[in-house]
Amino acid sequence: MVSFLTKIYSQDKKIEFQLSLGPTLSVPKTSELTDTNVDGSPEIKSSINIGAFVLPSWNYSFNEKSSIDFGIGFYLDRFSIEDKIGAVTNKGNRNISQIQIPINYNFHFSQDKSYQFGIGGFTSFLVSAKEKGDTITDVSQIDIIDPNDPTFSNATISYENDIKDNYNSVSFGAYIQLKKSFSFSSKKKGFILLRINQYFNSIKNNDFDSDLSQYIDFKNEKEPTTLNLGIGIII
Repeated sequence: MVSFLTKIYSQDKKIEFQLSLGPTLSVPKTSELTDTNVDGSPEIKSSINIGAFVLPSWNYSFNEKSSIDFGIGFYLDRFSIEDKIGAVTNKGNRNISQIQIPINYNFHFSQDKSYQFGIGGFTSFLVSAKEKGDTITDVSQIDIIDPNDPTFSNATISYENDIKDNYNSVSFGAYIQLKKSFSFSSKKKGFILLRINQYFNSIKNNDFDSDLSQYIDFKNEKEPTTLNLGIGIII
């Protein structure tokens, strides 16, 4: 499809085929899943981890001051996770694979119009979601166990879970990006980009028993935010 569309529009100088790739970085967040001490005040902390993306796209230029980008690419978002409930802590990594369709409008600026500021949105289709790590039980937080008793010690168990059911199969988001064009050679041009993505509905709402809801104020896990750093080539 990419080759076919590129061939069709190659004679139109307003349309360029672009290919970009690079790392995607997760932004740290802390989600308190309840605001009481019931069930150990569970919370989820995410910290920086590095994934990757590859994005074929088309750029249509309206004029020297504006253009639009449209593409379809593969994104692997990775998150280091610490999931704590009372004496039990899960520490691991999440890998979220998805097909993403972004579209954005660019404003060209600077004297040579080599900088572009873009505002846009994306639709994401979930491919897989997995988490792998260790479950650690802190016996010092368990009242019925004497932490000084040599019989008991902190237990660590490895786990690997498919968490695809925790995510929506289709989600949406918005982003802003900054792109800088440059020349590899006299005939070949490229660009570097920085994109900030904010997801809106990728994580499903927490399910909870209605009888408990009168005692516990459950809160959903915060939607992820990621950064894309990329380098691209204009074909």
